[in-house]
Amino acid sequence: MELGALLPDALGDDGRQQGSGSQGKRFEVICIRPGKANGLSFSPEVLQRSLEDGLWQGLTVFMDHAAPSENGRRVRDVAGVLEHPTWNGQAVIAQLRTCGPQAETVQRLASEVLAAVEAGQVAPNIGLSADLLLCRDSQRNVTRIVRVNSVDVVYDPAAGGAFVRALNATAQSKSGEHPRPQPNGGSDMTDQKTPLAESDQVVVAQSEPQAGEELASMRQMYQASCTYMLDMALAASDLPLPLKDEVRAQFSQRSFRPEELQRAIQAKRDTWARLVEAQVVRGAGPSGTAGAAAGREPWQLRDSLDQVRLAAYQLFGLPVPENARITRLSGVRELYHKLTGDLEFRGQFDPERVTLANADTSTMANITADVLNKVLLQAYNRRERWWEPIVANRDLNSLHDMKMIRVYGFSALSTVGEGAPYTEKTWDDLQETASVVKKGNYIGITLEMLMADDVQAVRAVPELLGSAAYNTVADAVAAVFTSNSGAGPTMADGTSLFHATRGNLGSAALASASFDAAQLAIMSQTEPGSLRKLGVPGRFLLVPVQLRSTAMVIRNSQYQPGSSNNDVNPWYQGFEVVPVPAWSDANDWAVATDPNQAEHIVLGWLQGRREPEIFAATDAQSAAMFTNDEMRLKVRFFICCGVADYRGLYKANVA
Repeated sequence: MELGALLPDALGDDGRQQGSGSQGKRFEVICIRPGKANGLSFSPEVLQRSLEDGLWQGLTVFMDHAAPSENGRRVRDVAGVLEHPTWNGQAVIAQLRTCGPQAETVQRLASEVLAAVEAGQVAPNIGLSADLLLCRDSQRNVTRIVRVNSVDVVYDPAAGGAFVRALNATAQSKSGEHPRPQPNGGSDMTDQKTPLAESDQVVVAQSEPQAGEELASMRQMYQASCTYMLDMALAASDLPLPLKDEVRAQFSQRSFRPEELQRAIQAKRDTWARLVEAQVVRGAGPSGTAGAAAGREPWQLRDSLDQVRLAAYQLFGLPVPENARITRLSGVRELYHKLTGDLEFRGQFDPERVTLANADTSTMANITADVLNKVLLQAYNRRERWWEPIVANRDLNSLHDMKMIRVYGFSALSTVGEGAPYTEKTWDDLQETASVVKKGNYIGITLEMLMADDVQAVRAVPELLGSAAYNTVADAVAAVFTSNSGAGPTMADGTSLFHATRGNLGSAALASASFDAAQLAIMSQTEPGSLRKLGVPGRFLLVPVQLRSTAMVIRNSQYQPGSSNNDVNPWYQGFEVVPVPAWSDANDWAVATDPNQAEHIVLGWLQGRREPEIFAATDAQSAAMFTNDEMRLKVRFFICCGVADYRGLYKANVA
């Protein structure tokens, strides 16, 4: 981080405040910072890549984000443009040059915010927010910014966008990139120019009576910038809180040069590295001091247990940080010895022989549970979840039955005549319930398995459990179509899910004509309490693996399969084929709508957890270790599967 980039070029080389010129006003702004915003996580690498891709240069700045009802942005909301975007080590910063219909409004707001900050007052929560098109992974980590549509002046910005300081109309974002005109016609030597500190001497012409006041104002602004720079530098550092407090006490309430702060932070970092050096695993790479000096990842300064944890990840084939220099484990036997000191495999923790100073009786169980839990999740997420497109997911806060309520009675709005009163609508609801089910087992890692030093055998246990958890969810959804001899579960009205009276049960074998009939049946289903047809076609054709080829022919044929007249296939690529491995009947098939259009099957997850968990019995004197010579791990999974409505589903039970 270039700390000097955070300081204002408040004074020119002659000690006078630079003029604003005739161009629009400029402000240095923070566009976006790393961290979490609106539930998404932005890394510094992603933000730097967006700069390398040129996504921030020349962006139009608008007043406020576009309303959901607006189709595009309006010219009357233009407030300026972004110029000279760069990365200062902490954020994407740029110059905002005000222009357009909202230029004066932005100038006034920015000036008031900066003035309040300089005066130590509470400033309005006004800043900048980027309108982004991005890609993210399943953990809501942003992997790439595809496009930056605009950067807008808003209230309560989510990603740290802010006004940093006011600039001269002709100033550039980085001193040294563009020479600044001097009074004598020369150019500014940026390598000789330094920010103004309290000890600097400034010569002021006696003919300027206001120069003293201007200088005092500049000093005040410089002090505010120093405070801001201190906050930013400490927030970005990896120092522990006590050391951060020492640096803050040293530099708060005074002016200083950027290099002075950098030296102090580096000195504290070196001190911290020396303190933890004794805990770093020997042979696992450079010491903490060398690692810190080289600017490597923070994991190199973790304690020995974290180093062994990384080695265990590597042993079981799990990903580890890039460039991680860790000592490889020869097998689970060595891992057991390191964490317990039990060289004779007595099933007891031996504190005198354990090689890690901060290991205790629960360490082996905790690290094993952590590693095996990751292996389990890897196996659980490895296979495609065929059920995800057809179900709606809900987070449950308790073990009470999941209630699925559908309100009806608002088929269409009534006409209101001039001066006439509004008429009241009557409404009712349908309610279905489903129970939360706890699934789980326990497994034992025996001393014999550890003595045999068979990594693959130990790894196979959580992999099988992950597959079992996958099958548990798959079977629960598949059973909606196969239970009760293919009629499905009984609904609250006493009738099975698939029934002739509902118009969603057929018996014809899968073919183009029968699929068309199924689609007609689904679209003809009526809303509750009304004769109005849903008109929503099925989006997914569910088939056993034996019918996949037949289903793909129906989907991908431009003309009717088997038709001698070459009639156009009305369902050509208009739906998706979903093979259901859990179905045993080779002839039955089903159709389901998109749950976002017509909700039917619902999966409920306790506390929003959609993956199984592994828990360890951490007591070294537990009964299992005493009677069975094994360390037990418990696998637990809460799941709830129910049907909110029969509408949107069709089933063909083929004889």
